[in-house]
Amino acid sequence: MEEKYNGQNEENLSMEDILKQMDEVDERRGRSKTAEVHSIQPDGLLVILEGKLDGFAPESELVKPLKEYNIGDKIEVQIMKVDEDEGRSVVSEKRIYFRTALKKVENAYKSGEPVTGTILGETKGGYNVKLLNVVPAFLPGSQSGIRRGRPIPEGEQEFKVINFRKKKRGTNIVVSLTAFKEEKVKAFFETLETGSTVEGTIESIKDFGAFVKLTNEVVGLIPASEVSWDPSQKVHDVLKVGDKVTVKVIDVDPEKKKISLSLKQLQEDPWNTVEEKYPVGSVVEGVVKSIVPFGFFVMLEPGVEGLVHISEVFWGNVRRDLKELIREGDRVKVKIKDIDKEKRTLSLSYREALGDPWDNIEEKYKVGEIVDGKVVKVLPTGAIVELEEYVSGFVPVSEMSWNFVDRVEDVVKESSEVKTKILSIDKENRRMRLSLKQATEDPWQKVHTELKVGDYVEGKITRLIKSGAVVMVDGYGVEAFLPASQVAMKRVENLEEAIKIGEHRRFKIIRLVYDPEKDVRNMVVSIKQLLLDKEKEETQKALEELSGEESSTLSFGEKLKEHLEKNSEGEK
Repeated sequence: MEEKYNGQNEENLSMEDILKQMDEVDERRGRSKTAEVHSIQPDGLLVILEGKLDGFAPESELVKPLKEYNIGDKIEVQIMKVDEDEGRSVVSEKRIYFRTALKKVENAYKSGEPVTGTILGETKGGYNVKLLNVVPAFLPGSQSGIRRGRPIPEGEQEFKVINFRKKKRGTNIVVSLTAFKEEKVKAFFETLETGSTVEGTIESIKDFGAFVKLTNEVVGLIPASEVSWDPSQKVHDVLKVGDKVTVKVIDVDPEKKKISLSLKQLQEDPWNTVEEKYPVGSVVEGVVKSIVPFGFFVMLEPGVEGLVHISEVFWGNVRRDLKELIREGDRVKVKIKDIDKEKRTLSLSYREALGDPWDNIEEKYKVGEIVDGKVVKVLPTGAIVELEEYVSGFVPVSEMSWNFVDRVEDVVKESSEVKTKILSIDKENRRMRLSLKQATEDPWQKVHTELKVGDYVEGKITRLIKSGAVVMVDGYGVEAFLPASQVAMKRVENLEEAIKIGEHRRFKIIRLVYDPEKDVRNMVVSIKQLLLDKEKEETQKALEELSGEESSTLSFGEKLKEHLEKNSEGEK
């Protein structure tokens, strides 16, 4: 470093001048000065002393870390030595500050006030501590509150000086972390009152609640039940680590150092005004929270939930899977049926919020009207057809078809769309009688108009029954009955050997009844009578032919027999 000298060159100095300079150097050593930071070097500070850039403070002699100093800062230093060759003084901030810091530590010991410091590391029986950045002290393990093997707290801590003893070769200082913390904890608990409010920071969250840091030494707990008025909300849904919260003190145990807190009790209990907000009979909207076998729960607002019992879901005797109707999270309308403020329960109705479709059933549906429906259930005795949600009717097996019905499922299938005629409406019992067959034109009217007993018809045998067979008559779409006694000329022992399902034949109508007022419609056909008619016809024809032949030696009976045998052979 280039320095300017105001005096003469050393070679021209007199002995008196040299002695004078030496006296000045000796006089400077050990003196205290105010220095100004001129520049920051890797290993210390260059400082200005008495207007000259002639001081250097090594990093080891500084009170604070080197990075915390700025150019222009004023610091108090003591001159440690003077480098005569370079004309520079080595100075120490610590030596000046140490005396002041040591005095502060002593005063803290006498007054019981805290003093700041940092834990440097572990040693035998405890930890080495540096107070106020410069004063060494010892922290016994029993006074640290630090479990063996656990990390040492970083940064500044507040210590209580529990021993301060001066010796010839220094000062013995013992400090405690726990003593001061215990005093702080005790003092804090003395200020707490049940019902008061405090502020803190969420330190950690568990399933059973959230821990709140109220001071550096005191932590309280918000139980899960005290987080929200909404019991379905989890702690993690409401709070996050690091959140600043204001909470109410609901219980204090100074002996066990436990504090119970509440977040929800600083908010208005929604049940206080539930009767005003949700009067009985009103229809409100809510969110489906959960579905259970006996109904589902609906949340009207956080903390206010009600049950829709299964009996209040569907109109009539409908029994469906609730999950086919609603899902969790759906918004639904419900009617308030009952409020029990003391038990904090609500009874709700889903069906009444929709309205009873049977209230005005006679206005929407008329007897004799043909309407569209959907088959929802097939039974042995008929089918249930739904006209609209919660409005359905029964089609008895006698009204399934104009023809004989052996099995209902042969006529209709579940989920199929059908047209039905309303036969009757029983509003009181919520019943409706329907007809599938009467929703279509009566084919027996055409049969009655065009056919009569003695006529011949053709048809296909569709099924065999114990007493005979069922025949679908061509061109009319009606079924006729073929009795077993009318299948052949002779008695039939085995019906399946005489006729086959799917066989197409000609029949004679031997009985035909059409009485729509009594709902009687039937046709009985015969193969046997057809054969007899044919035989009679052939006999008559043979008689006519024989009567015209010339006389013969054969008798009339013999001629007739011969003629019939010839015809019979021809048919074969």
